[in-house]
Amino acid sequence: MRVFLVRIEEQPLTVTEPAPLDLSGVTRPPPRVEAGRSLAMVRAFTRRPVWHPPVPATVPPPLRASARTTLATVQGYVMFGASPFGAAPFGARRDRLSLAIGDVMLRYGTINYIDRDHREFEDGLRTPSFSRTILTGGMVGGWATASLGDLELDNLEGERSDLLRRVAVDGRPVEVLQPRPDGTTEVVFECTARDIVPGDDDTVRIRLRDWDYLLDKPAQTATYPDDAPPEIANRRRPFGYGPCNNVTPTRIATTVPAYQFNDGPSRALRAVYVAGIPQLPADLASVDLASSTFTLAAEPAGDVTCDFDGLVVDGVYLNTTALVIDDLAFRRGGLPATRKSVRHFERFAADMPGEVQLYVSHGEEPTVLSLIQRLLAPCGWGAFSWRGQLQVGVWKVATGSPRCLLSKAEGTLIGLQPAELPTEVYPPPWRLRGGYDRNWTPQTASQLKGDDTPGAVDPVGGPERRRWLARGQEIAEAKDEVTRDRLHLGAQDPAAVETCLADKIGCETVLQASLAHWLGNRAHYRVVPDTPPFFFDIGDEVAIQWDGHGLEGGQIGVVAEVAEGEWTELVIEV
Repeated sequence: MRVFLVRIEEQPLTVTEPAPLDLSGVTRPPPRVEAGRSLAMVRAFTRRPVWHPPVPATVPPPLRASARTTLATVQGYVMFGASPFGAAPFGARRDRLSLAIGDVMLRYGTINYIDRDHREFEDGLRTPSFSRTILTGGMVGGWATASLGDLELDNLEGERSDLLRRVAVDGRPVEVLQPRPDGTTEVVFECTARDIVPGDDDTVRIRLRDWDYLLDKPAQTATYPDDAPPEIANRRRPFGYGPCNNVTPTRIATTVPAYQFNDGPSRALRAVYVAGIPQLPADLASVDLASSTFTLAAEPAGDVTCDFDGLVVDGVYLNTTALVIDDLAFRRGGLPATRKSVRHFERFAADMPGEVQLYVSHGEEPTVLSLIQRLLAPCGWGAFSWRGQLQVGVWKVATGSPRCLLSKAEGTLIGLQPAELPTEVYPPPWRLRGGYDRNWTPQTASQLKGDDTPGAVDPVGGPERRRWLARGQEIAEAKDEVTRDRLHLGAQDPAAVETCLADKIGCETVLQASLAHWLGNRAHYRVVPDTPPFFFDIGDEVAIQWDGHGLEGGQIGVVAEVAEGEWTELVIEV
């Protein structure tokens, strides 16, 4: 018999014992009502009535048992009603849908259910599952990934096959509801329907999509006219937020050297350059900040660039992450104000006060969502809540204001298991680097004029200015060499992250906070609370108490993932 011995050298980590929590005043979650019943509705549009033989009255609807009673409503529209085809084919049908042209409401449940308003939810809905997470790509943060699945309807006898041809649901709202003890219902989750398709195992599926699609649209809709110079005709106009440096403005005329650097009023035009040389006021024929244009007094002998402070909307200079995301989502993206989580935006503004810079040229066509994702780097997160409100935040240690207490002793926490930390943060990084002060037009020596030999007067601004013009972005860093050399010998040194931060101090502050977060002995737990469905959202702070894992006295964590199905399942970071 072979005998193997293993020795692993270990370095004890400095562990800060959590301060004892006074849990007596922490709010308790509401009780789970009737085994967590929930309801859902789908609105639909009836497209074309198709005749089917009458369904025998002796065939009962399929019965399903479920730990949660889910009711769904889907809004739709009847596109072709009964009148053009006559009423005869439909007289014998046992169909709960109105055959008149117009809006209809499909109501389904995992059991037959009639609420206090006499709305009937038809049995046949299989228990759906939904999830949202910011644990993606081995990291924590960024834009949340939603997995909404489908609403699967039993179609054992083909009784719902007519939905495929007669009802249109695409783009229409879907609601999941929670029954209350008094017989009323409460909407706990909203999304939209994508379409209706045949399913597997004798089902019809209503495919769902999250509210992300509302932001998956061009960030700029204004374009240049057809009679503009051929290089820009029908292309999108440029726009920028915050202090944008060395931007190549768009030439908007062929007969005169006229340029536009922003679509809308700008705060200031700080400098104009030709081949890297700053232009004097006399070199500019005109400047109009209202339209963000300028005209040179003569044809330039080199590439034209400029520095400017970006958009001013309703008298407010938009130069912070919260302000820019707000403008992108609600003014450019067209989200109604009711979809804004004011509480999250106010807290986000306090957590990310630094100045940002963002520029989009006439040759780019990003979506609103892609620009928001760019602004969230390196430690922000964004998501739509279950009720469809836009939320943003900074991933950090819990502030100490938990929404509720989940306790094994009190029966509100029925399962807890340690979960693996994301691969990008464990082993933890010993250094984080991020870009700031972006140069939107990197230029080589051949593109710059002037003499840069020692002792000569360089009109470009000297060696350091030339080096800056050759780079795309400056790099700041936060590091902890003790972690690398003594604690975690496998500590990571990830690649630099491109950010929209404008200055070094702001970038270093964000990086240092993020580094300290991951060097703070973080832990993830996968927990199963006994609470109503859709009670928790990403970013919620929760106090958890469990026998073991150092949680006997309770700790406050932040929700990073929520999954809803037969039960609620959370991933909480403490």
